Amino acid sequence: MTRRILPDANLLIGAFDGEPDNPEHEAAYQRVKDWLLDPDVKLSSTTPLVLYEVLRGVRRVSVDEMETRLKGFDIFDVHAREARRAVEIFRFAKDRSVPLDKRSFDVFHCVCAEINGLEIASQDGDIGKIQQLIQDNKQNA
Repeated sequence: MTRRILPDANLLIGAFDGEPDNPEHEAAYQRVKDWLLDPDVKLSSTTPLVLYEVLRGVRRVSVDEMETRLKGFDIFDVHAREARRAVEIFRFAKDRSVPLDKRSFDVFHCVCAEINGLEIASQDGDIGKIQQLIQDNKQNA
């Protein structure tokens, strides 16, 4: 079965625009490279929000060059249901006194992965916490 992966912005920036001698960026590069070489992985889904974060965040390569590197990635539309689900998770976390940064798109990305049947890939520590909140919310529904 093919693994469908939604990489987050930090992972893509680290992989394609990484700082030399940065171990996290080297790890991101290796993860993405391994996925691209794996015939059982489809690393070709992103959202307009991830694209925005990546293009905004590149420093060592031009926006045009980064856009070219991401041309093979399908950009799927985000709809009101993803926004509504993200709000549910954010409020669920708040009700349980689980801190989430309201300025971060991490909840939104996790919900997009959930709704679209994708595995989210990130080097962000909050992703595991958010995924647990999603699971807990499903069990409490």
